[in-house]
Amino acid sequence: MSLALVSSRPGVRYRRLALALSIALAAPLAQADDAAAATAADAAAGVTLDAVQVTGTNLKRSDEAGVNPVLVIDRAQIEKSGKVTVSDLLRSLTVNSGNSFNEQYTGSFANGSAGVSLRGLSQKNTLVLVNGYRVASYGFAQNTQDNFVDLNALPLGAIERVEILKDGASALYGSDAIAGVVNLILRRKIEGLEVDAAYGAATEGGIDQSSLGLRAGHGDSAKDGYSLRFSLDVFKRGRLDADERDLTRDGDYRDQPGGRLAGWSTQGGAYLSNPRAPVAFACQPGTQSRPYADFGSPLPGNACAFNTQPYRTLVPDVERYQALVAGDVWFNDSLQGFAEILYSTSHNGTYFSAPMSVGAGLRAYDRGTGRLVDIPAVLPVGHPNNPNAVPTPFEYSFLDLGARYKINKSQFQRTLVGLRGHGETWDWEVAASHSESRQREYVRNFLNRYAFEQTLASGSYDFLNPSRTPGALDALRLSTRRPGTYRLSTVSGKVSGFPWQWRAGDVGVAAGVEFRDEAQDARTSPQVLSGTELRPAINLIDGSRRVSAAFFELSLKPWQQVEVQLAGRGDHYDDFGSAFSPKLGIRWQASDDWLLRLNASRGFRAPSLPEIAQSTTISYGSVIDPYDPVQPGASRGVTILRAGNPDLKAERSSNINLGVLWAPDADTSLGVDLYRIRQDDLIAPDNVQFVVSNPQTNPGRVTRDAQGRLQLVENRYANQGTLTTTGFDIEGRKVWHAGEADWILDGTWTRLLSYEQPQVAGQGALEGAGGNRFGALPKWRGITSLAYGRGDWNAQLSWRYIGGYRQQVVDARSNPGLDAKVDDHHQFDLYLGYEGLRDTTLYLSVQNLADKDPPFDPAGGALPYDISQYDALGRFVTVGFKHKF
Repeated sequence: MSLALVSSRPGVRYRRLALALSIALAAPLAQADDAAAATAADAAAGVTLDAVQVTGTNLKRSDEAGVNPVLVIDRAQIEKSGKVTVSDLLRSLTVNSGNSFNEQYTGSFANGSAGVSLRGLSQKNTLVLVNGYRVASYGFAQNTQDNFVDLNALPLGAIERVEILKDGASALYGSDAIAGVVNLILRRKIEGLEVDAAYGAATEGGIDQSSLGLRAGHGDSAKDGYSLRFSLDVFKRGRLDADERDLTRDGDYRDQPGGRLAGWSTQGGAYLSNPRAPVAFACQPGTQSRPYADFGSPLPGNACAFNTQPYRTLVPDVERYQALVAGDVWFNDSLQGFAEILYSTSHNGTYFSAPMSVGAGLRAYDRGTGRLVDIPAVLPVGHPNNPNAVPTPFEYSFLDLGARYKINKSQFQRTLVGLRGHGETWDWEVAASHSESRQREYVRNFLNRYAFEQTLASGSYDFLNPSRTPGALDALRLSTRRPGTYRLSTVSGKVSGFPWQWRAGDVGVAAGVEFRDEAQDARTSPQVLSGTELRPAINLIDGSRRVSAAFFELSLKPWQQVEVQLAGRGDHYDDFGSAFSPKLGIRWQASDDWLLRLNASRGFRAPSLPEIAQSTTISYGSVIDPYDPVQPGASRGVTILRAGNPDLKAERSSNINLGVLWAPDADTSLGVDLYRIRQDDLIAPDNVQFVVSNPQTNPGRVTRDAQGRLQLVENRYANQGTLTTTGFDIEGRKVWHAGEADWILDGTWTRLLSYEQPQVAGQGALEGAGGNRFGALPKWRGITSLAYGRGDWNAQLSWRYIGGYRQQVVDARSNPGLDAKVDDHHQFDLYLGYEGLRDTTLYLSVQNLADKDPPFDPAGGALPYDISQYDALGRFVTVGFKHKF
């Protein structure tokens, strides 16, 4: 990874600092490749480099240090990282501080997807582009409200480089770029035929994966006047379940500080005539009689309990096919046409929950009111399993029904066509694109409400000995299908050039317009709408919008060593209104060795379609209930009802970024970037925990059953509060030349200084940096690598560090013996490559060389770690090859 370095105008030759930085500031993902050496040679010889456009500006420049803090991961570094997916690559970066999710989040409404969250500001605040243009968001929303681009839809093998703008960029790109921009640049030159393949597996077993890539290219734009490119990637991975890891197999974490039997359920079967003194059934096969005290409950007696881990997937299986067809042609010396088609289809499966349970709080959807209705779990008088002369409430888990299994089928496509014009002074570009992300989610082994009510009335299912009535399962078992689609159509045009001179240099000017239509249609199954599915989770979204925007950019050279960037963009949305985003950037090359830059900007995030359009969400969570009549202060499951709000305003942001770069020679460099982001009018529902804990200030929003136990919380999106975060990045690199060998030491470290926001509108801000109140946000994340290269051999050892964080989610009331802090984590990765065979590279990659488990975090519940930071793969070994024909 390297800092993208751009100059004030095309045709400028390298200075010493720019040369040193362009070669030396590379990421700890991989060592520098031969291309860097060639670049150094050209630069030293005084070769003028071609002007290129880099993320963060619309002006083409030669490759020198520029105004904006841009990280670049090139193709060689991608290949040597050991990562095989875009998600794995980006999630390993230190700027991905927290609050990003991948396929591990199996209970998500956006199951099977993966996103990136720069600065920990959530996936909706990081704009993801492909070749500088937007693509459609995932068809389902993450956490019911976040629109984001699914990284799993984008093929890593087709990517030439990744550019990451580590600063707010609404002045250039509009909404969603508050935390920054990730721009995936597709390969623009493929010569002949390339084949690559890899196979990997965890040394602890349980999961393996394989990949196959094919690239082909014909023509050279510079020589032949045209270029055609094709890329195909196939990726397959097995499923890893919780009972396939020692870490999670038994669901018993009582040997850990604050650990509980978190992976177990006590709902195997019991009569609830007195909820404070349940009477257990004769425990069915698959359950065992255990004291309630084992689970930290004050309830007397024993429960029919069972381990839920065999019904839980850690990493879903996946089968993915991704293709790119792209080309460009010169019609004459000044007019170029370009087009690309990007297509991806995937299929993944996961066990996301234990078999269905019934009991208190059982509900179904009422389409007429848009609310939930209670479905009594009560054995009627005369039922064969009712020992009483009165109707008897009960709880029960249908283990014989099987675990709930989810399959997600996803299709993504983006078609882009355009024209570029090149003149002596002005360049121009117009483009049109259509992108679509289409999901279909299939779930097996839900419970049919009407069949359940019928079995209660007829006694046709034996809850005490279900093996006696196997025929009843066919009627009880329910399968569902949920569709979701996001569509994006864009037309844009821009001009750029250096038409004048002013004071110390040329004046760069860029301007353009953009028009977008976007729509999201996420539905639920007919079984939910008809009230047939019990315990439904719903995220209904039906919204569309039109966006028009105009933008400009100026680059000025008031003094020889100073460049000033001025930019602004106005966006108009037909739902919430308008926003204007200005930016000021200053670059000062203080000496041959030192460079300073300052960026200040305003930005915005438009309300997402789930937040502002017609949407209804019914989800499930857990809170600490201080008013529970049975166990005050214990964790309780709760149903959450939430609706969209058409009166929302956009979130507004203020960004400041200050950078200092030092490079005394081509083999030594050090850079520091300090950032501060303030985000106003945050869109969020109220904190559910606060609502439950303060019913007097939230009248009518909490529903309890006849015994007083928590059942439902009503919520709504609103503009509330301010989030402020500060931190800094440190990047350093040192190269030693020892005869025919090179040693390269890299380091990239990110420090989160503060992350403050209120939990509820009107309340004071709370600190989240170094804690997990607003998601796990370690103060430190770092990568340091030592690379060695000699002849045909190269190797790299990387040390990845994630700092510990304070435990702010659970407390000693529910988790006695709790540690105040979650431990930090060290991981070592190894890469070994050999290029001694003609046109062939062989490589070995070992991720998590020491096979170290993630640190224990009881806030993870049934999984004893935070899935936004860690996984349970353990040591993973991959072997592969690449060959060019």
